[in-house]
Amino acid sequence: MKQTEAHIQKAILDYGKIKRIPMRRINVIGTPYSANGKTYFRPSPNVGMADIHAEFIIGGIPVSVWLEVKTSTGKLSSHQKEFRDGVNSYDGFYFVVRSIDDVLEAFDSVFKTTYSRLFDPRLNFER
Repeated sequence: MKQTEAHIQKAILDYGKIKRIPMRRINVIGTPYSANGKTYFRPSPNVGMADIHAEFIIGGIPVSVWLEVKTSTGKLSSHQKEFRDGVNSYDGFYFVVRSIDDVLEAFDSVFKTTYSRLFDPRLNFER
């Protein structure tokens, strides 16, 4: 059976439920409506936004993680690249994932990077 983005998304969201990681699926398809016996879609205001948003509490601080789900051959659209670049511009966490293994690697990277940022001795939080 061919693996679809929908199958991968469901597996990721199910994993989040099991591990009690808050995850939300973002509707990027648009809102369906019917007219003249046909179904159409109103454009989504979320065009390009990653498919899944996860949130971790690390060192008492909420950390956002954006997951764009793709099949093994899937590529980012120009809108998705724009969203990715926006997240990356503030050192946020954005990952293209194609499997649960990719998600586990992404989450490991988030934890390691966040802890290194929090406990970097070169940082000075004094006012």
